[in-house]
Amino acid sequence: MNKKDLGLLERALEAEIGAALEGKPRLMQTKATARADALVADGLLTKCVEFWFGIKIEGYELTHAGRFAYCATCADEDA
Repeated sequence: MNKKDLGLLERALEAEIGAALEGKPRLMQTKATARADALVADGLLTKCVEFWFGIKIEGYELTHAGRFAYCATCADEDA
């Protein structure tokens, strides 16, 4: 997995955390749709639609495999 793919997974995780803590939309939106669609094909992201305060938002969210793939690349804090 390259650095740009990890960046997209990180943005999706940030959107998920922002939704839980701050009430923001849970979906990540990006202009790099070709790269995001490749991650959808790999099973790391999924395309979703969310209605947030009456506004239709289309974007991507992490799958369980995407969360694992991103977290597996993070450095161990004890190392």
